[in-house]
Amino acid sequence: MTPEQIGLAGAQQLAQVQRTRTCTGASFVADNLRPVASLAAKLASPADALSKSLRAALLPKVRKTLCPQDGAQPEPGLAAALVRGLNKLAKGPCLYDPIRFPENTLSAETRAFRKENPHPKGEKLAKLNRLLLRDAYPQEISTEPTTQIDWLATSRGPDQIGAEDFLGANRQYWGIENGAHQRLDCSALEDRLRIREPNAVAVLGLLHRMSLSLFQAWTKTQSNQRDRTYPTWQDRQAANRWIMIRQVTEPPT
Repeated sequence: MTPEQIGLAGAQQLAQVQRTRTCTGASFVADNLRPVASLAAKLASPADALSKSLRAALLPKVRKTLCPQDGAQPEPGLAAALVRGLNKLAKGPCLYDPIRFPENTLSAETRAFRKENPHPKGEKLAKLNRLLLRDAYPQEISTEPTTQIDWLATSRGPDQIGAEDFLGANRQYWGIENGAHQRLDCSALEDRLRIREPNAVAVLGLLHRMSLSLFQAWTKTQSNQRDRTYPTWQDRQAANRWIMIRQVTEPPT
């Protein structure tokens, strides 16, 4: 396939990357739902006690979106709402009932885990409930790895960037997402800001990024690894704002 065929006429190189995504963490995520519309349809008119419990775990406004008009796509936030409902049920109490979950409906993994933990509590209870929910909706919930194909494009020619550097540059993107952007969104709370004046947004964004740069240098001076967090850095600056001002306005010593 050429760059022109996929609408990237300016690209000098294309690379096809196969990625395997796993969703076997401690909680359900949106990727576990395949498809969302199928589970939503079962909850729109629940026919069993488990589906009724899951429907009850959803917010009233979400329940209204479970059954879209014929041919309509599910609401954008429906997958996230269903995931929250599933995780709420998984936290307890225990969903297992031999009448609700006959042995022949349980996977080998669920049967083995239940035998090892006949009276689960805490995380083990949540895991058992997640396994039971997966077995109850085998067509709608899956924790199997999925494979996807991505295309990478660059304006640099083969003489400027080789295959390994090309892939390395793509991996650095996720380093930025998981490092700088996560700190800006979660610790600096940029996603919650309600500032609308463009100049104020630009100034605040610049200060946040300067703070991140200074934070990176500061972590190298901390002997205790647990202190090398951005919230710890923020607390230190909030206690004495002149520290940050001097670091920005005065030459390094």
